[in-house]
Amino acid sequence: MVTMKIKKALGINIFLCDSCKWNWRGACHDPERPNATWCPEYKKRGT
Repeated sequence: MVTMKIKKALGINIFLCDSCKWNWRGACHDPERPNATWCPEYKKRGT
């Protein structure tokens, strides 16, 4: 999570969906998917 904060501070867009556990059509109904930069339900894939 620290690296995401650094990238955001530098102005680099971070798309959370690329590394999110819920990144598949039936699980995520966020209208910003697949380019969400902030999500309250984000969980890193593999954890």
